[in-house]
Amino acid sequence: MTSTGRFSRRSLLGWGGVVGGGVLLAACGAQPAAMEGEGEMEAKEEAPKAEMKDQPVEARKLVHTDWWVPGDSPTLDEYFTGIKADFEDLNPGTTIEYVFIHGTMLQDRVTAMIAAGEQVDSSQVSVAFILNWLLKDFLAPLDPYQAADPSMAPDKFVDSGRFFNQHGGQTYGIPYDGPSTTLLGLNTRILTDAGLDTDREVTWNWDWDTFLEYAQKVHEADGENITRMGYRATGFSMTGVGRWIYPNGATLYTADNKAAAFDSPQGIAAGQFKEDLKIKHKFDPLPEGATFANEQVVIAQQGSYNVGRILGENENLEFDFAPLPKGPDGATPGSMTWTNQWCLFSVSPDPELAWSWMSWVNSEATLEKYFAGVLSRNAGRKEFYQSEAWKAHTDERPVLKDLELIADLSGPYPWLHTFAGNEATKPVWDALHKQELTVQEAFPQAAQLINGVLEELGT
Repeated sequence: MTSTGRFSRRSLLGWGGVVGGGVLLAACGAQPAAMEGEGEMEAKEEAPKAEMKDQPVEARKLVHTDWWVPGDSPTLDEYFTGIKADFEDLNPGTTIEYVFIHGTMLQDRVTAMIAAGEQVDSSQVSVAFILNWLLKDFLAPLDPYQAADPSMAPDKFVDSGRFFNQHGGQTYGIPYDGPSTTLLGLNTRILTDAGLDTDREVTWNWDWDTFLEYAQKVHEADGENITRMGYRATGFSMTGVGRWIYPNGATLYTADNKAAAFDSPQGIAAGQFKEDLKIKHKFDPLPEGATFANEQVVIAQQGSYNVGRILGENENLEFDFAPLPKGPDGATPGSMTWTNQWCLFSVSPDPELAWSWMSWVNSEATLEKYFAGVLSRNAGRKEFYQSEAWKAHTDERPVLKDLELIADLSGPYPWLHTFAGNEATKPVWDALHKQELTVQEAFPQAAQLINGVLEELGT
């Protein structure tokens, strides 16, 4: 698996190949109830039927594992109940069984199931551990199935998503949930009232200075007591670093993915600006109870998938999203992005059925019905963004329009042994948080620790 460190700045929906360059739970769904929307749109047509063979109906079972848990939200319940019922109706005799495990615990559960010889056929697989599973040969290549079904060919899916599913010249996943991108949520009412232009022509092209001007103008404090936070400063981690260094022309890893690269001058400069927001510009500490949704925080980092959660907390909130600002060594604003995958397990006893299920769930009509109409979130298929269902949905919620394009200006999530990398570097980030280390000291130390992880576990 190789990387150039940053996605091409050509249109995301027009790419023809794999390019690229990299908070754990975010890539695994980050508490799914905080990610889905609440749309009610119906699909323009029924999802296509999986091919049926001319033979008597036989009992067939498929086991799908997922970290999205229906009990977390009504929309997730509607989604999983709906796709199960629809597929079973289209395929008499077939039963879909779910195994739901919250967040990152899914990795351990599936590993145990495979070791015990239990049936497991398909899964949503996070970019946080897809490489781990590939190196363990858990996943089956999809190339033969895609070659036989042009509607599921790799070029039908967003190219930023295709970055994460390629290994050894083969494809192991269908880009499914995403592109998901870390963005800045902007309270447009407060910013506009302060005389600041919130048009995307400005905020989607801003630099560090303009961003800082916006945040400072709406920041309110009574002495040392902050009464309204202009920008909610965040801590350091591999994901926290990635969000800021890409728009300053840096990368998390080298092009061959063999070593860390965020300790470059551009990376360290981005880290220092991030630290200055907290220490020098005093966007810290967060007032007790202050949130973006209750309008006590004006600018805050949010996921592109958070529209439903935000409006669920405050349906009258006037807000928009923007990329993180461009640094002096960057070409454009940008951020960090990822697209999780639907994968087929190599131990599946019925891979043909599993592929039928996977390809149906990721078909255009199914995505329109459930991603546009129920979950209100980005999907991995290119044509989804040209569908009448999604266009109607973005007309209803303009904040969603074109968010997928910011992935084109962003670098990939820190996907190389995410768990081990986070664990290895945590002491360094903790020391930086306590101001026991400077950014100039912390970044090279963290990079050295990442290099040890990559050398030990491989890519």
